[in-house]
Amino acid sequence: MRTFIALDVNDEVREIAKTIMDKLMRRGFRGNWVKPENVHLTLFFLGEMEKGVVDDMAKHLCARVRGFPSFSFTIKDLGFFRKGRSPRVIWLGVEKNSALDKLYEELGAELIKHHFVEEFDRRFVPHITLARIKQYPQMWEKLIEDIEVEERIVPVSNFKIYSSTLTPEGPIYRWVHKCDFERGLESNE
Repeated sequence: MRTFIALDVNDEVREIAKTIMDKLMRRGFRGNWVKPENVHLTLFFLGEMEKGVVDDMAKHLCARVRGFPSFSFTIKDLGFFRKGRSPRVIWLGVEKNSALDKLYEELGAELIKHHFVEEFDRRFVPHITLARIKQYPQMWEKLIEDIEVEERIVPVSNFKIYSSTLTPEGPIYRWVHKCDFERGLESNE
């Protein structure tokens, strides 16, 4: 199964994301837009994995962060990754947060320890992807600089491991395992 580890966001953030995506589309940006119900903060994209391996990984990761304190992060701005002069990904930015960084490091260390990954990017840039851009208007930077993002706080008390099934209508995400920092592992099977 195509697998990733993510933090869910609340309905307020989904609504902000939808409003911004609608604005960008009206301004001429074209691309693969994230459905509002799929908006999340990806911690690790792991690619194709066997179900048994995902189950084993979930147990190890959840044991590692059992007792991790609940925290929150704040969305604060609109940003983008570019290739050359072209925007490639437009996202909601997440304010620097030591607890989020620590969770990322703990999960990354456990993924390496059990050989689920060989390495992970230690330059973690937390963000919430809105779109992978295919076409964009001239002067695109000017067209996004006036878009304001209302700051919103997102509480975090768990992470989820998702499967992603690609379809012509877009990906379908289904959480497979949820690791609550206090209550432990829950499976969606």
